[in-house]
Amino acid sequence: MVRIHAPPQMKNIWRLFELVPGYKGRLLKVVLVNSVLGLVGLATPYLLKVTLDRVVAAAGGTAVNTSEITAALSILIAVSLVGVLFDYIGERLGDLLFIDIMWEVRKRVFNHLASLSVHYYEKNRSGEIMERISSGTMAFARWAFAIADGFLGVSITIILAIIFLWTQVPLVGLLVSISVPVNFLLVINRIIKTKPIREEWSKHAEQGMGEMGETLSQISTVRSFGQEKQRLVRYTKQVDEYRNLRIEQSKIEWQTNAARGVLNAATFIGAIAIVAWGIVNGHNSVGDIVMISLYIQQIRGNIAPLSRILTDTGDVETSAGRMATILDAEPAIADRPDAIPIETLESIEFQNVSFQYPGKTKKVLRNVSFTIKRGEIAALVGPSGVGKSTITKLLLRFYEPSSGIILINGQPIETFTQESLRQLIGMVMQDVALFNDTIKENLRFANPTATDQDISKASKIAHADTFIAKLPEKYETLVGERGVRLSGGEKQRVAIARAILRNPQLVILDEATSALDSQSEQYVQDGLQKLLENKTAIVIAHRLSTVMRADKIIVLENGAVLEQGSHDELMKKKGLYAKLFSMQAEGLRAFDLKKDYAT
Repeated sequence: MVRIHAPPQMKNIWRLFELVPGYKGRLLKVVLVNSVLGLVGLATPYLLKVTLDRVVAAAGGTAVNTSEITAALSILIAVSLVGVLFDYIGERLGDLLFIDIMWEVRKRVFNHLASLSVHYYEKNRSGEIMERISSGTMAFARWAFAIADGFLGVSITIILAIIFLWTQVPLVGLLVSISVPVNFLLVINRIIKTKPIREEWSKHAEQGMGEMGETLSQISTVRSFGQEKQRLVRYTKQVDEYRNLRIEQSKIEWQTNAARGVLNAATFIGAIAIVAWGIVNGHNSVGDIVMISLYIQQIRGNIAPLSRILTDTGDVETSAGRMATILDAEPAIADRPDAIPIETLESIEFQNVSFQYPGKTKKVLRNVSFTIKRGEIAALVGPSGVGKSTITKLLLRFYEPSSGIILINGQPIETFTQESLRQLIGMVMQDVALFNDTIKENLRFANPTATDQDISKASKIAHADTFIAKLPEKYETLVGERGVRLSGGEKQRVAIARAILRNPQLVILDEATSALDSQSEQYVQDGLQKLLENKTAIVIAHRLSTVMRADKIIVLENGAVLEQGSHDELMKKKGLYAKLFSMQAEGLRAFDLKKDYAT
């Protein structure tokens, strides 16, 4: 198979083309169709010249065979009809190619993004990624359409028109042969000058979208701190930079277009003058003026789209290059070739696990070791920032340990595929993530095959049905982006119902009841007890009263396991756990005293 080697300045463009199945054959079809259109356009001015010369001769009293005029007009009609047919075919093929390029490239890029590790999204803002994909695919699809729609056909038309002009009026052919290359030199010079500017405004466009996306996704936080103006300033800074750079680029383009306008006008006037002189001296006919005018107009008209394609090539290569940075990003964690699915979770063991986040020097975890057996409830406790949530991220394989090993069922965690391991886990996080969809679909997200009856049952166990029943549209109620239309406690109960619906083997609760009032917490605790029956669980909680019944409590301090055991065992040790528990108990008594005093 012959491999197309892309020129260095278009390597990223061709890389995007390779994402579209069968693009070579489809491009070739569109190019061939539009090449025929170019040839049709080339024949029209000559046919008009022949017709006009015969008519002028007849008007001047010269005997003319009318069949020649009829034949020329007939051919002209036939050529026009062929042009209409091929124009329809070319438009259809081009539009379908444009649509499929948009669909395939975005689908492939999204699929790649879905495979990337969490660390990638911690480094890159979603708004910037979306702008890069949206603007990049649109620019690329339009450029590909322009290339297929007219590049070769237009190029053939220009070349053949110049050759024909040489055969008919050599001086005009010479004049146009000089004018056309100068036109393209001016365009190429403009592209070279504006390339660094295009790269800069692309960055600012992405950063501006990043600021907008981040602000809108955190609008409640922004408003609660009264920082709307401050966020507007940040966004405006990026937009202003983008605007100034686009104006700077436009100034160069204005100057180039003005120079090309003067050049093209001089070429046209010079060509007409040459033909007029030829008519006066008997070398040319009136029809030649029409023919020459039409050919020069064709050339000028075709230079414009070719110039746009050349200009857009620079823009598209810049956009494609920025999209290529997404495609070049590799998942930080990938399954081993021999990884196998896991069906049953028997045990979890951390052996001297240490971890530091990429780009950081401080270790979050230091030689952490513990074991959780099937059916056990293990609690991770300790002050904020000691690595409790990090342990669950390592277990989910969002990250790899810096040192040490994690064993699942006595085997290294890498033995099993990530997808199958995560299928066994159900999570209820402190920060509940809901999609801008109905409550029913947010619940079904945990189990796509769940029936309405399953959803209702899970909601009742989590006591989410009490507030859902009061909503106007019940389970069909839209929750808004990130669940903004629900209260914290309502979102938490939906998340718990979602975990119940998943029916996982391992349940991870990260401050799962932190947003609930006392009454709701009692209901949810009851639901969680039913959920945790015959299941393994990892519970992260700051309120130690919620983990007293855990089979094992693992106390962390400064990223290391300080002590572990049952509640009673740890209270007897009178270590950090006993100290924290006593402090919280005193705080609760103080709160009750204040409440009693106020009463």
